[in-house]
Amino acid sequence: MSKLRLISGLSLGLAVSIGAWVIVSEKNVNQEVQVNSNSELLSSQTIQNINSEATFSATNQASQMPSHDDVQFSEQITEQVEDALMQFDEISKYPPTSQPILSQAHVNSFINSSLPQASLPFPFDDLVTPIQVSIELDQNNYFFGDQIKAKIDISDIPEGSSVSTRSVLISIDGVTLAESGYQETKENSTFIIFDTQAYTTDSWPIEMNVGAYVDVNEHSIFITAPFKINDESASLDSVGFSEPVAENLVIPVNLNVKLPGYYYLAGVLYSAKSQQPLIHLETEGQLAEGFGSLNLKAHIQALKKGGDEGPYYLDKIRIERWSDEVIPRDIAGKVDQSEYLVDGYDFKDYEDKAYLDPLAEERKRLLQGLSSTL
Repeated sequence: MSKLRLISGLSLGLAVSIGAWVIVSEKNVNQEVQVNSNSELLSSQTIQNINSEATFSATNQASQMPSHDDVQFSEQITEQVEDALMQFDEISKYPPTSQPILSQAHVNSFINSSLPQASLPFPFDDLVTPIQVSIELDQNNYFFGDQIKAKIDISDIPEGSSVSTRSVLISIDGVTLAESGYQETKENSTFIIFDTQAYTTDSWPIEMNVGAYVDVNEHSIFITAPFKINDESASLDSVGFSEPVAENLVIPVNLNVKLPGYYYLAGVLYSAKSQQPLIHLETEGQLAEGFGSLNLKAHIQALKKGGDEGPYYLDKIRIERWSDEVIPRDIAGKVDQSEYLVDGYDFKDYEDKAYLDPLAEERKRLLQGLSSTL
């Protein structure tokens, strides 16, 4: 706070005191004492208000200054946005439906290849070490008629323990729908199979769990892993003859559609020579019941990025019918064969066009605007 404001405040208090003294001269002694007391109180309050204002001003200024942690966090966010801009510049060179894969690990950014599983410790008062139990399924999505297979591992149990396992299929609400018809135990692992052909499945929901009741020396344990099951919405019939058309390698994928709707199709194009993943491909479209096709298109710039003219093979194919008013859930389609051969061509057989993203500048401005506001 400035000295000028403090001095003016004190002058005000002094003026009040002088005014009070004039009044006292015209009143009796008792009134003088009262006026002087009021004058001193007013002067004291004036100075106190000045000090409070100074304290508030200083506190307000301090609160407006960013902390070291805030500055450091802002710098980190800015760096992340700048990295995102660099990555965006690279990604925007290729169509979203034809993205080069830089490594085997990069495949996982496009595809959830992890299997349903859970692993938990179960502590008990009379045991020094918690019992470790894990469960893993062999697929994320099953179809009616498939075998649902699970593996249960148990570790950190006391030597010579008595162990028993019972497995069930349950809804996400906890309702038991079936018990396992087959299980085999080898050492501390139990292998379970549910053959869906052996059950009445009319009331089974799409989302379910495999549950395992494990008993170790009368210590009860329960663990689950989720999965989905449904009728085939569509199945992959074949991969047609691929050919270069303009700047794309067009790969027709023929489907047997049992449930009409809007479909999503994706897969990874691999090099038949090096076995390395090259491009993640995807497309979508409306399909009627019966045989239909969707075309995957590998852009020439994405093919050149991988530096491989073929031959190729298509793997990790995924078919999905997107939800609508008829069925308000995404439903997977079935792919029996894991790999489908795809012909390759000399890069000179394509039109060597650069890809131009029509929304690239708009997206880039959005990222730059985000960076400038940090």
